[in-house]
Amino acid sequence: MHHTPFVVYRERLLPGAPILLLGLGLFLMVGLAYSAAFGSLIGILLALGISTAYIIFAITSAPQIRVDTTSGGGFLSAGRARINIAMIGTAIELTPTQNREVDLGTRNDTAYRVIKGKLPVVEVAISDPLDPHGFWHLSSRTPQKLIQAISSAQGPKI
Repeated sequence: MHHTPFVVYRERLLPGAPILLLGLGLFLMVGLAYSAAFGSLIGILLALGISTAYIIFAITSAPQIRVDTTSGGGFLSAGRARINIAMIGTAIELTPTQNREVDLGTRNDTAYRVIKGKLPVVEVAISDPLDPHGFWHLSSRTPQKLIQAISSAQGPKI
């Protein structure tokens, strides 16, 4: 039996421009400080090198949401967490009011969260009784596509 995963949905929650610009600015200041001590060329090269490394790290370490299927089932991955699609109940997009409750921590305070700024949030109910998180809150730029991917990975409802 062949078990090659087929990616149904994938989204990387990249850091926002303010975070990238803040990091870039901080490392440029470090470069200026070193340029005063070691010379302009070394300071500029150091600032550019460290800034580039920071941006690459920020992008590659950003959490990813992924739904993949195999011939034996499917999985939902969010950040470092992964769960079998069979353990998922419902997935719904939260309203702006409910999003605010998630941000404040008053909605399902034990939920596993992969939240990014002002993006819409999808609430995924987990039916595994051994899982300490009854819900997952996942930010998504395309919440309906994420919900559809989870639904299609679950297969037809009987």
